[in-house]
Amino acid sequence: MKDYQNILIIKMSSLGDIIHALPTLYALRQNLPHAKITWAVHPQFAHILPGKPWIDEVILVEKKGLKSLSYIRKLWKDLHSRHFDMTLDLQCIAKSALVSFCSGAPERYGYWELREGSQLVNKALVGNHKYDHVIERYLDTVRALGGQVQDLVFPLSRSQKDALEVKRKLMAQGLPEVAIDKGDYIVIAPGARWALKEWPVSHYAELIKRFLDQGQWVVLMGSPDDCQKSQSILDLVEDPRLIDLTGHTSLPELIELIGASKLYISADTGPLHLANALKKPLIAMYGTTSPDRTGPYGGDHVHIIQSPTSRATAKEPLVKDPDCMGHISVDSVWKAYQKVKEEEHGTQS
Repeated sequence: MKDYQNILIIKMSSLGDIIHALPTLYALRQNLPHAKITWAVHPQFAHILPGKPWIDEVILVEKKGLKSLSYIRKLWKDLHSRHFDMTLDLQCIAKSALVSFCSGAPERYGYWELREGSQLVNKALVGNHKYDHVIERYLDTVRALGGQVQDLVFPLSRSQKDALEVKRKLMAQGLPEVAIDKGDYIVIAPGARWALKEWPVSHYAELIKRFLDQGQWVVLMGSPDDCQKSQSILDLVEDPRLIDLTGHTSLPELIELIGASKLYISADTGPLHLANALKKPLIAMYGTTSPDRTGPYGGDHVHIIQSPTSRATAKEPLVKDPDCMGHISVDSVWKAYQKVKEEEHGTQS
């Protein structure tokens, strides 16, 4: 691999997509331990990025600013002053290509799936995983540049301060300290960025009741946009062992909340990929999107349930069927949970 000294990675959104790009960051750092690596990201996702030794600097790019000529001129001047010798655009759409162009780097690359005119700015790096999981598609950029990819690692920053804040919030909601310290709770995220991806609220409520009947504690989480869904579940369940932290955790706190849990459950949403990066036992429900392309990837901790009516594939990753997710039964998720328990007992023995 060429001895690049000053690299700009461009992956500005969203949460799950940024997490998918972290193994590529790891591979770059393994191949180029002395290079300066900078990452361009939208401000709301900056806290998910790890610091040194993985990333030396983070550049915040305002999404709305990219529609302003004065902002673009300012960005151009700022990026040019940093003298990047290579940009790696892992988003490959118009806005990321604009940032790549503004960098002034003599070498500008993207993964093979160049869209929205980004091929006018970046050179596609094509590998053997062209139609495989998106993580492998990103890693192919390192391989195509002559680098070695030996391990699938998600570098994430962990914070004792955030872990203590999560503990404080859970205890304030009634979760016993001993349960927190043992990680004896299940995390469920009922929302998703698109309604098409969501499992029905009534299904979540029935599943949670089964957990509670077995004496389990359950914690609901998500963004402020998911508060109404969580409240609907609370209204259906009405049990003090169901705790709601929806809209009450920062991204770093979310890492600690999931990282200390015993199991994570959701449909295709950003925190699911956090759970995967943390190697937590997880149950993921897919229907309108393809787990072969963007599902949790890289370990035996992953348990995927795909709707029996799903037609999504790696080549056709989105199918707009509003009823698809509803065909995933509560029994099928419960069966996956029983398998997780069996694996846990097998590991302990």
